[in-house]
Amino acid sequence: MSGLKPKLLLFSHICSPVYVTGAEKLLLLFTRELIRRFHCVLVVPEEGIIAERAREIGIRVIVLEIPLCISLYTATPTISEEIEGLKKHPSWSRLRSLLAEEHPSYVFVNTSVHPLPAIAAKSLGIPTIWALMETLMDTPHRDAAAGFIASHSDAVIGISHTTLQPLLGVQGAAKTFMLSPYVDREELQPGSWPSYRAHMRQQFGWSENHRVAGYIAATIYPNKGLEPFIQAMLPIAAGDARARFLVIGNPVDEAYYRNCQTLVQMSGYADRFIFHPFVEQIQQAFPAMDVVVVPSLVAEGFGMTALEGLAFGKGVAAFASGGLTEILTATGNETFLASTGDVAGLSARVNLLMSNDGFLNAVGQRNAEAAQNAYGIEAFRARLEEFLTALSIPAEVQSSLLRGSAPTVYFVENGKKRPFVSEKAFLQRGYRFEDVTLVLDEDLFRLPSGRPMFEIRHKSATRRRRRKNTTRSRKKQRTALRRRRPVSSRRMKRKAHRQRR
Repeated sequence: MSGLKPKLLLFSHICSPVYVTGAEKLLLLFTRELIRRFHCVLVVPEEGIIAERAREIGIRVIVLEIPLCISLYTATPTISEEIEGLKKHPSWSRLRSLLAEEHPSYVFVNTSVHPLPAIAAKSLGIPTIWALMETLMDTPHRDAAAGFIASHSDAVIGISHTTLQPLLGVQGAAKTFMLSPYVDREELQPGSWPSYRAHMRQQFGWSENHRVAGYIAATIYPNKGLEPFIQAMLPIAAGDARARFLVIGNPVDEAYYRNCQTLVQMSGYADRFIFHPFVEQIQQAFPAMDVVVVPSLVAEGFGMTALEGLAFGKGVAAFASGGLTEILTATGNETFLASTGDVAGLSARVNLLMSNDGFLNAVGQRNAEAAQNAYGIEAFRARLEEFLTALSIPAEVQSSLLRGSAPTVYFVENGKKRPFVSEKAFLQRGYRFEDVTLVLDEDLFRLPSGRPMFEIRHKSATRRRRRKNTTRSRKKQRTALRRRRPVSSRRMKRKAHRQRR
């Protein structure tokens, strides 16, 4: 059994067919590292981008629509009633059946709004890891929301201290663990950045002489702070003829988005701003910018956009909202944090970066190195290993009955896999098919092959066959002896006499 990974069932609360949200991006990041230690299976509510990307790295995907509980995130007084209502949804029984069939070693639940997989797993005795990618809203009922999450999980992962803060005052806080996301600079293809920068700037009519402040979000709605960004950039546009501004993202609130565009058009600087759809391959977008601005108006769970800006070697300015404060502080960028909602303060910090080329280049180089040190892949792996050690993740699957993608079932004995030659051979030994563990073909093929498991023959039948075979053998021996016996002289005379007659 050595070398076979324990199964981890990961539940994503959404799977967008159009774009990848921040929570989906982080789940994929985590999963790509977790497959080093687990046989991962991803459960999504519908087909979409992260399902496709999971399959590309060899992860099996199951589609099961599961209703969400938004009140856990908004921390409203109706949490219990809403969850009881969700358990009456048809998916509840299908979810429990899925867990019983898959029989994972652990369940991984993504985001606070996805409680049903955690509840079902706990009811079946399956250890549960609940990952918080966002900060619970600060209401009088936040302790109740945090307490529910703590009581329905064996470990709670937070992507920042901000996300874990609501759990510190509730029972179960001891099982929390901070596991920040990572950025792998090499996967962002740094060799391609100059060409992407030139291409996008040429597309917009910008040269290397221009200084570009960028805003980027997968989805644009009021809390993402597009309006404060525009308000902060207009004074810079008025004072610096080189300044240009790039807005990248897909609007969710169309009315809000149009209002922001109108604000630009009425300013007299509409020719300085470009509004562009979200770009999935971020290495095509970030290089065109010189400064990345993150004006979030809510306490961000982390702030992946800020970290990506740092990794691309850009100057980064942001509102001090939740995890953004942690990222910029950890990378030596406290100077470029403005109080949440302080438009003038944000404008001054961006202008400080945009107005001095030498200073901007020095900050960018320092940021790229600081991001790698604090949030690089090796730092993440060290923290993940620390978490798994504390969690006592089983090193291997304990079942001795395995099956890959083919129907053949194997019995693992002394490190070798022995195939059952038939269903009868399997059932004769008292095994059940629900006890068979499904594993990856590559894990199964790594095991050397042993003798096949044949059907069991009863002793009485075996004895009868042995007696019958013995009788046949004796008859054959007597016949052979007669054929080899010498012919007597009398018999030879009688034969000669018959021939003469």
